[in-house]
Amino acid sequence: MSKDVLDRAVASRVAAMFQARSVAIVGASSDPSKITGRPLAYMLARGFTGDLYPVNPARKEVQGLPAYPSLSAIGKPIDLAIVGTAADKVESAIKEGIAAGVKAFVVFSSGFAELDEAGRALQGRLTELAKAHKVAIIGPNCLGIANSRTGLLATFTTALESHKLQPGGFSFVSQSGALGAYWMDIVLRSGIGFSQWVTTGNECDVDAAEAIDFLVDDPDTQVIGLYIEDIRRIDAFRAALDRAARAGKPVIAIKAGSSSAGAAAAASHTGALAGNDALYDTCLQQHGALRVRSLTEMMDAARLLLHKAAPAGPRLAVMTVSGGAGVLIADASEPLGLQLPALKPEVAQALVPVLPSFVHPSNPLDTTGNVLQDTPMIGRAMQALATDTDTHAIVLFIGMMHSIADAFVQALSQARANVHCPIIVVWVGAMDSSIHALEAAGIPVFLDIPQAMQAVARCLEMQRTRAQIIQRPAAVATTHVADSGQSLPTLSEWDGKQLLAGQQSVQIPAGWLLKAGEELPAGLPYPVVAKLQSDQLLHKSDAGGVVLRIQDEQALQAAIERLQKIGSQLAIPVQGILVEQMLPFDHELLLGLRRDPRFGPVLTLARGGVEAELDPDVVNLLLPATADDIAQMLSRLRCFKLLQGFRGKPGADIPALARRIEDLCAWFLQQPLRELEINPLVIQCSRVWALDALITPLATD
Repeated sequence: MSKDVLDRAVASRVAAMFQARSVAIVGASSDPSKITGRPLAYMLARGFTGDLYPVNPARKEVQGLPAYPSLSAIGKPIDLAIVGTAADKVESAIKEGIAAGVKAFVVFSSGFAELDEAGRALQGRLTELAKAHKVAIIGPNCLGIANSRTGLLATFTTALESHKLQPGGFSFVSQSGALGAYWMDIVLRSGIGFSQWVTTGNECDVDAAEAIDFLVDDPDTQVIGLYIEDIRRIDAFRAALDRAARAGKPVIAIKAGSSSAGAAAAASHTGALAGNDALYDTCLQQHGALRVRSLTEMMDAARLLLHKAAPAGPRLAVMTVSGGAGVLIADASEPLGLQLPALKPEVAQALVPVLPSFVHPSNPLDTTGNVLQDTPMIGRAMQALATDTDTHAIVLFIGMMHSIADAFVQALSQARANVHCPIIVVWVGAMDSSIHALEAAGIPVFLDIPQAMQAVARCLEMQRTRAQIIQRPAAVATTHVADSGQSLPTLSEWDGKQLLAGQQSVQIPAGWLLKAGEELPAGLPYPVVAKLQSDQLLHKSDAGGVVLRIQDEQALQAAIERLQKIGSQLAIPVQGILVEQMLPFDHELLLGLRRDPRFGPVLTLARGGVEAELDPDVVNLLLPATADDIAQMLSRLRCFKLLQGFRGKPGADIPALARRIEDLCAWFLQQPLRELEINPLVIQCSRVWALDALITPLATD
């Protein structure tokens, strides 16, 4: 069976869970406010049309339904069992369910890996049960799942206490039950609604990657929201994000645990060990997900995407009822790369009969308070602006004007049906009824300028990444050296360069290792550099172990004596003095390759030079990667303009540089190495040299 077929089969078990038509609640309570009473109460009140089976040996009836003493006593097929017992009773409940033919479980109970080692061991046994019997388990320590289309509410969230179910195109995967509840409250209160909702908790079996994979195939899901603290199966997570991007289903993600305090809180929350935040950032961006900082930012981006109002490009036409608001929108747009181009002559001419005589056609367009007496003018002006097919969206600013809100809604709704591009409204002080009416017409409404413009820019960023993913060939499985998890001591620069000489992508300067007392080689290509060599002195410059720009034999001899003296003072084993030709170059970078214990092989590029640590300029890329990926990576460096050539300084050949780095990455993947750092990697047009290199080998059996 191919990996893709296997992945689809695994995803189908989650789909079967969300389509459950018979649900048992183990430990069901007659009190609808209790944890094991809420799912039953919610499904009874909201019209779940499947069969419900309360399991409680102490009762004959629960919430008006016959109660059963055990799962086996039900005597009918059960698609899903909800377990909310004490932690020490969960394992036996799942074993009983497996014996009764139950294929899926949602476990609310806490007291597992998030608590202590005993809880971690108990959670491990649940994992083994899932694997051995091919059942799906969500949780433990989760808030459950929900399907708005079928009314399946296997959850005890308080978000459903005061809201009706409202189907929508937004789905959510959360490793935090509380964040999941807040999200559900927001989408139900705002009228956005949802399709599927899953809180994965401690992830003893079904994890966020598998849940995303399910949502990619869910026909009712248009946009996927995501809250994560840690990902255990990085390869599966990357593949799921990639599938979502290729399927046109945007993923908007919150990754918590970026601070040391947040990472510690995540560990106590779900037993997670938060990984390197910069690499999570890279992973999400590289695979098309939009990382946001809050649920508010998530809703802002989702509002554009769900209403099909994300612009196809950065060119905006702006209309306001206040000249000051137009200035603020222009100010907010420019740093985000959004453009407010001058009106084309024919567009300005089309606006003349629409606008009052005292209004000058421009972008931003200030319609003034005249809209109070001629509100339909808004729609006519929008149609005139939309005659420019290069306009990617029309942004309208309104402030209050509640007395003519209905007229505004009518004019905008009619305009939306007649213009080719999205309409985005910023309405300060908008009434809920106006927001709901406009969004029902496909016009997203924001309450302030910064959040609207930020959402537009972030959605454009996501669309550009998705376009790159679609053009990128699907990843081909490659064999590379496995990570043993153990490392050998880092090699000296000389030894590292001898190993690096086995590849052809990056050149090594001509060099000679001189032992104590050896004569200088004849015909050295001055100027040269002399460097003290020891596997216990990895940062030579800090100890004065590098002498630059040596112009002749006499100066070289003095430098060697000085370096040997430093070695003696440091009391370290000295391998020798490396003498290398100094080469002219135009640019320098830091290049790092390493096998990360969580993310696997990673490429890091950073600005080189002595000032790099004062102002870090760093980008990462998860491997494998193509030359196009690496060229895009280089373009994200703030120093990229310098690489292209600046003020007469020659530029690097970026495509050639990207190909050389791609080849070096391929070489690294085949070597038993933990880490390779070249600093600096110097560049002259299409030629590349490693002036210094540190290599840490893997320990192999």
